Amino acid sequence: MQQALVLASVVLGVAIAFELDHFNKVVRAKNVRWHWAQPLFAAFVLLAILAFWWSAVIYTTGPDADTEMSLGAFLPLMLQMILLALMAAVSFPDTIPEEGLDLAEYYQENRVYQWSLFLAYFGLVHTAYVIATARAATSIADMWVVVPDTIMVGLFSLMIFARKWWQVALGFAVFSFIPVVWATRLILN
Repeated sequence: MQQALVLASVVLGVAIAFELDHFNKVVRAKNVRWHWAQPLFAAFVLLAILAFWWSAVIYTTGPDADTEMSLGAFLPLMLQMILLALMAAVSFPDTIPEEGLDLAEYYQENRVYQWSLFLAYFGLVHTAYVIATARAATSIADMWVVVPDTIMVGLFSLMIFARKWWQVALGFAVFSFIPVVWATRLILN
């Protein structure tokens, strides 16, 4: 299991490096017109990376640390890390055109791709959560715990279509509760 943590650390470290490198280029460029949506998206990506890595640490150092992981069990996790790296790479532009850059335009041009990646990532995470919850459930009532996360995954899909800034702002406002839920789960587990 420790090898999986090392690989996760490397892949997620590269993802954070993508995001920070692109952020540095945007901050240092003099011809960037700032907009709130893209930095918020980048913040959510960074939080998702940190939550994934922290969950990997807990899993590899907890009671199941000596449990062997099959390749079949590892591949979905690798796919999640690839999706996180792709989200980090698009969270800020990697080049600034000479004529300048408008982050509002960048957000709108990349909205479908960004939120599709987010939807794929959280869809995988949610599927694993539903399966784990179903295995541990002793009755159908135990499955109600997955309903809020299912609604959240559905809202991610709506962000693909949110073109008006008030819709985007509303989506981000709703998603701001996710870090609170993650932190609560990590603290209580």
